Amino acid sequence: MFKKILFHKELSPKKKMKNSLLYLSRVRGAKKAWDKRYDRVLAANKKYSTPCESQVESDHEKLWSDFRRKADLTTLRVSKNISGVSNPKIIPEDIYVADIEPTLITDKSVDYISIKSFYNRWFPEGIFPKDLFHRIDGQYLDRNLEVSNYNELQRLAKQITYPVILKPNKDTYGGMDINIVNNAEELLSLANKRKNFVVQEKIKQHDFFEKFHPKSLNTIKLFLYKSVKNDQLHILSMALRMGKNGSLDNESAGGVSTFIRDDDSLNGYAVDKLGTKYLEHPNTGAPFDCKIPDLDRLRTLARKIGNKVFFARVFALDACYDNEGNWRIIELNTYGQSIRFAQYGGQPFFGEFTDEVIEHCKENHWALN
Repeated sequence: MFKKILFHKELSPKKKMKNSLLYLSRVRGAKKAWDKRYDRVLAANKKYSTPCESQVESDHEKLWSDFRRKADLTTLRVSKNISGVSNPKIIPEDIYVADIEPTLITDKSVDYISIKSFYNRWFPEGIFPKDLFHRIDGQYLDRNLEVSNYNELQRLAKQITYPVILKPNKDTYGGMDINIVNNAEELLSLANKRKNFVVQEKIKQHDFFEKFHPKSLNTIKLFLYKSVKNDQLHILSMALRMGKNGSLDNESAGGVSTFIRDDDSLNGYAVDKLGTKYLEHPNTGAPFDCKIPDLDRLRTLARKIGNKVFFARVFALDACYDNEGNWRIIELNTYGQSIRFAQYGGQPFFGEFTDEVIEHCKENHWALN
């Protein structure tokens, strides 16, 4: 890719130099981050470094050679040793971060739509959690985003039904700083420490999901892709995320995840953030071999929301099934997708669209613009 940047006819010499340095920085940063992660994965599971068949590794390196002279084989090997599936179209994590995602997300302003205080302004009420109060850039706002004040928050804190959720409304990931709040004193104490937050209803989940880990809201992560060829929206894959040992469902918080097959069944095992496999939930003993109910209705809802997302061709939704049998969307994520949920399940993240994504990113790479 460096050669393409340097010899690109439409870039000025100054732009070539600038883009080359930016690309080098991003490549080095991605490699450093994923080397660190996989060092931990392989320290916990040494057998995951076992090579795949030589032809598969050769095909893998060739497929991704436009982005790296010699693609790192670690993602391929770890994915194969977890899932048992060897597929050269598995995306190296560092290439996804440095090359693919920034090319498919053409405008950073798309992140505006992922600010949690705005969900119920962008989409019909009843899909996302009900808002109770907001603070944006230090300013207090009521549930309708009308200007309010701290006195109003104090009044509200005495009237609402607990528990509620207080979470950052921007710049957060992995369940960071999400609090289940049980009383007014706790709510006001947390609110005083943050310039940006949203207070939301606490959704009670359906018994089907409760059985896996009752102490967390267990969610479905859906990954969506808007085709670079015809703008058609596709659901790439889904995974069920569950808490463990009292944690949130996010893997970075200690949770586990299991890939969902095309027939809506779980794929028989879950993994934690280090790739360690579980054939049943370590706390409840719930097996990972059942079918998820009512997923067609979730797919319909996901497409309805996805068709209103612009300037990003890859993004994700977090969904839960509430105690009344309704699918609710918890979050919309535009950056930093966990492509390993699919790949540790044996499926390349972009599946049947891998070739078109590669071709598009070769010709329209962000560093060529």
